[in-house]
Amino acid sequence: MRKLILKIGWFSIPIVVFCGAIELFYRFVPNDYSVKHATIPSKFKNTEVLIFGNSHTFYGLNPHYFDRPTFNLAFVSQTLYFDKLLFDTYISKFQNLKCVILHIEYTSLSELVATKENNWRKYYYRYYLKLNVPSISKFDIRKYSLATTRTINFNTKLMVQYCKEGSIVNCDSNGFGIDYTPEKSIKIEKKDALKRVENVEDHLMDFTENYNRIQSMITTCNKRGIKVIILNMPVTTYFSEAVNQTKLKKIQKTCSEIAQQNKNVTYLNLFQNRTFIADDFYDVDHLNTNGAKKCSLLVNRFLNAYLGN
Repeated sequence: MRKLILKIGWFSIPIVVFCGAIELFYRFVPNDYSVKHATIPSKFKNTEVLIFGNSHTFYGLNPHYFDRPTFNLAFVSQTLYFDKLLFDTYISKFQNLKCVILHIEYTSLSELVATKENNWRKYYYRYYLKLNVPSISKFDIRKYSLATTRTINFNTKLMVQYCKEGSIVNCDSNGFGIDYTPEKSIKIEKKDALKRVENVEDHLMDFTENYNRIQSMITTCNKRGIKVIILNMPVTTYFSEAVNQTKLKKIQKTCSEIAQQNKNVTYLNLFQNRTFIADDFYDVDHLNTNGAKKCSLLVNRFLNAYLGN
């Protein structure tokens, strides 16, 4: 028995060392979440425009092309649940905020708290951004160990990427995602749009919870004299035609109603804006960096007209 225990012990050492290395990697190597958390305090005094949303605004709205000091607080796969957690945590710290951009995409209003995409990301919000995330149980081991949030295969690939490139950070100092370049763009094809829609479709039409989250943020902004833009980002024709048109109409109707019911809110719908062509897109529903410049300049003009320049 003693020999067996010793053998198990010796066999376990490499596994323990590897897991420890992964844990240290996650805790000390900068990523988008930790970089934004470190950057945010320097933005509290001067930022006038704050952008929320998921990958569509993370990669699609570049603060560099806004006339007013702007910070992008979007993250990949960020739901309205996390938009609101970030909003509630940071909004009172921005001293000169004039406008909040709330991005509403095809899945935003129907996304639940617990989704496949944020199943591991929620631990990043807790650890890197210091958010209190109610959806994480106190008995969840992943709350205490980042190494357990992803698969060993993914962890290994991420560490290899860091060794090769020297960084896993994909955003600049203004929070904008910089790696969806035209050179990396994927050929726009209808079959990819159909597959993408199939992957994101949740078949839910109840928007109540997320409507309430949006309204809560709007009410807070109104009390502070902050304007709000509800924004639908542009997508390719293939994608816009592939989505459930009944659901799309309900989404756009809901956005319009929110704007009509709140004096500090306006609605900008770019979802089917045909000034964006295939060359502007990274894939069927995300802009590349060139498309992001085009979109940012457009939103900036709208913003200036809305706020009064």
